[in-house]
Amino acid sequence: MRSRPLSDDDRAILAEVPLLAALGEDRFGRLVRGCRVEFHERGTHLFRAEDIADHFYVMLSGQLRLVRTSAQGVETVMHFLASPGAFAEAVSLAGRPYPVNCEVVHDSEIATIPRESYLEVLRTAPEVAGDVLSGLLEWERFLMREIYRLRHANPLQRIAFFLLDFEDRQRENAENDGQDIDYPEKRQIASRIGMTAETFSRSLRKLENMNFIGKGRNLEILDRPALEKLARSG
Repeated sequence: MRSRPLSDDDRAILAEVPLLAALGEDRFGRLVRGCRVEFHERGTHLFRAEDIADHFYVMLSGQLRLVRTSAQGVETVMHFLASPGAFAEAVSLAGRPYPVNCEVVHDSEIATIPRESYLEVLRTAPEVAGDVLSGLLEWERFLMREIYRLRHANPLQRIAFFLLDFEDRQRENAENDGQDIDYPEKRQIASRIGMTAETFSRSLRKLENMNFIGKGRNLEILDRPALEKLARSG
C-alpha cells in the first residue's frame, strides 16, 4: 500500500477533528508526528465488520461507504463519507469490533490514528476528557436525527434531504469546487434512506416532473430552494 507523510494541509484537516483538537496543540503535534497518509484504491476495503477496531481514521479525500450485511447477505448502506473528516472514533476507543464494512467508492487518501497512541496521549491530559466525550456524542446526535427522519419524513422529503446534504458535504471538499456532484448509485441511495428500489424510482420521477431535479441517469439538483423547502417540511 502506498503512503506518504502528512502535509501541512493534511495537518490542518486533522486539527479540525474534535477528538484531536481537544488534545491541545502540543499533544496533537506529538500524536500526529508519526502518522502517514495511506492511498486506498476504489473497490477495496478499509476494514471489515468484526475486525478489531485498533485505529480510527480521517478521510482527506475520496469517497467511502459504510455497509452492514445481514446473515442472508442483504446489504444496507449505513452512511456515505464524502467530505474530509473522522470516522470510527467511538468503536476504536472502546476497542470493539467494527460493526460495518468500510468500502472505498473512489480512490481515497486516509490518515490512520492508532487507538493505543491516542489513549496514551489522552492519559496525560485527563482534563480534556469532557471535550473528547462531547466530540464522540456528535455521532450519536447524527444517528438520532437520522432515526427521526426515517420515521417521520415521506419518501420525497428523504430524497430531498439526502441530495442536499450530500451536495453540501461534497462542496466542502475544495477538490470538488465547481465540479459536478458525483452522487452514489441510485440503488445505494435507496438503501441508505430506507426505501425500496420501486418507491425510490417513483419518487425520483415525481421530483423530475416537478423540475426539482434533472432527468436521466445522473442525479442533478435543478431547483435547490424548492428542494430545501421540501426537506424542511419534514
